[in-house]
Amino acid sequence: MAILLSNVSNALQKVIMPFIQDNFDKKTILLDQVKRNSGVTFMNDNFYAPVRTSRHGGITNLANDGNSLVSGSSSIGQASVPVKILTGTFDISKLTLDATKTDKGAVENQLTFQATTLADDFAKNTNRQYFSDGYGVVAEVATSGSVGVGTIALSVPTASLDDARSLDWYGTVNGDISPVEYIFPGQVLGIGTAGADLGTVTSVSGNTVIVTGAPVVAANDAIYIVDGSGAGAGTSEIQGMRAALSSSTGTSTYANVARSTNGWTPQLNTTSEALSISAMESVYLAAKKFAQTSDRYAIFVNKTLYKKYGDLLTALRRSVNTTDLLGGWTGLEFAAGAGRVGVFLDYDTPDGEALVINLDSWTITQVSDMNWLEDPNSGALVRRRDSITYQATMVWFTNLICLAPGANGRLLQKTA
Repeated sequence: MAILLSNVSNALQKVIMPFIQDNFDKKTILLDQVKRNSGVTFMNDNFYAPVRTSRHGGITNLANDGNSLVSGSSSIGQASVPVKILTGTFDISKLTLDATKTDKGAVENQLTFQATTLADDFAKNTNRQYFSDGYGVVAEVATSGSVGVGTIALSVPTASLDDARSLDWYGTVNGDISPVEYIFPGQVLGIGTAGADLGTVTSVSGNTVIVTGAPVVAANDAIYIVDGSGAGAGTSEIQGMRAALSSSTGTSTYANVARSTNGWTPQLNTTSEALSISAMESVYLAAKKFAQTSDRYAIFVNKTLYKKYGDLLTALRRSVNTTDLLGGWTGLEFAAGAGRVGVFLDYDTPDGEALVINLDSWTITQVSDMNWLEDPNSGALVRRRDSITYQATMVWFTNLICLAPGANGRLLQKTA
């Protein structure tokens, strides 16, 4: 829906506040740390990365100097992930542009405000997907609470989720992420298997969402954010850390490589328990076995476990030191005798999880840098036909891949 003059009338400058307060979290710590296009090749709508799948078979000790050698080799496999198309769009009328481009017209140039907030929210949505598994489940229909047509009560996804592809859901653990954390008015939601039913969000109140379209809703239905054509449920999102570090085993694959491949199974602790330094150390040290000596590590948690970790350091009379990541992010220091690691607060970290991440084993795959879709004649603002409305679209052709899942780990169902 286009942003009309009436939408910004409350920001027109008479005797009102000299700024517009933005109350939404914009921190994207994980997104800021991962390397881009490192060790991958783009070809035919896919990103490919060669990975070593076995040790060399030609190593042996001779019983005596006349015995035969063993000729062998290391095997090489190929991991691959498809391109995902991330977009962000807003429409703005010519009247709004002209009426809000000066100090006399508005508190803040409406075009600048919309472009800035779109870029912030675009990055925030990407950061959220980096913690996800590519199926894009953002909530689950609660077992009770939906009243009337178009009113849907939501919960954090549980083991009863109807999309069996998406694993390792335990419902609310510490309450750090709301069921409606990533749902906003204007979005189109896919509901149920493959997003078969659609609804456009008109309002969000508590854990209840009001949608148009009168979708058929059942308990444990998965909720997806889909595109304007109502497509993409379970297929269009970035294949993030939940995918690479899932509990799938054996012949199950990640990036088209079987979990049974050496170094392709992550280190997991799924016991429901209070977070402990011992549990963190066990997963971290197990992951280090598959890492390179120079690899950088970071541990990501949400607010409850961040506070819990700080309390553990204090209780054990350890020094509560801080450490830095790229971009100026600061966290609590974690020491397990194998290098300096930080514990960082990222509000998109799944509830009850502590992610032990080898930053050098991940790479952002991209066809080109995140940018505005431009018209050769009019730049990033493209005039829509038969109207005095312009449209701006941000686009990124990308995905995320882990080249050594075994060098990473997850602790799940951890509480204070």
